Amino acid sequence: MRRPAPHAEDDAPLAGTAARQQRILQLLQAQGYVAIEDLAARFRVSPQTLRSDLRDLSARGLALRHHGGASVATSAANTDYALRHVENAAAKAAMARRAARMVADNATVFLTLGTTIEAAAAALCGHRGLHAVTNSTAAAALLGTEPGVTVHLTGGMVQPRNGGLTGPAAVEGAARYRADILLMSVGAISADGWLLDYHDDEVSVARAMFANAARTVVLADHSKFARTARCKMFHLRDVAALVTDAPLPPALADIAQAAGLAVEIAA
Repeated sequence: MRRPAPHAEDDAPLAGTAARQQRILQLLQAQGYVAIEDLAARFRVSPQTLRSDLRDLSARGLALRHHGGASVATSAANTDYALRHVENAAAKAAMARRAARMVADNATVFLTLGTTIEAAAAALCGHRGLHAVTNSTAAAALLGTEPGVTVHLTGGMVQPRNGGLTGPAAVEGAARYRADILLMSVGAISADGWLLDYHDDEVSVARAMFANAARTVVLADHSKFARTARCKMFHLRDVAALVTDAPLPPALADIAQAAGLAVEIAA
């Protein structure tokens, strides 16, 4: 038996497509299935708008459409990763466009894992003579059909949580190349400037890319300044540029200024 419709005031009104789609994914994670009529009542938008949302989420592999609703398209292991595709989506797209302008045609670029870097991969489409080296199967899929881009996957074990390639083979694969630039995201940036992430296996590949890149550009939206993670990668003063979507907190701004770090705020 279908659940009764939620009260309209629960989420009404949610401004913006990205915010509404993020909430839809959260509901899918909690319930497994959502009905269009329930969503229309909850968000106070038309069924046509909700159908458009579900088509978009389905096209990105984040939900399965059904007559009258949608269900979860991802396993419990990677649902959180699916949610991050719409978290701060507009900011990530702006940051990706800014970072892509730092990559010259005919360059070799390292790309790490993460939804922000997937946005960067999409923004790199159209570059000419580009060689992309990545352990992200999602980034490889985005760039693999571009006529001006050659994609090199590092190899390694596929992680169910995000489709990333990790392990000794991925580290060795990254170390076979020398890149002009590394575009990378992080899980968090500590108040004292450490770039942090959540998984040792992913950090090991990022470190191999960092060691073999002429310059490193970090893409991190403002939410990363308030988070923490257990795995240290390297320090903010070791990178060439930081692309973000908001002014840095005072402590990080002081570190950036002392290090001569280029801080790009994407609008």
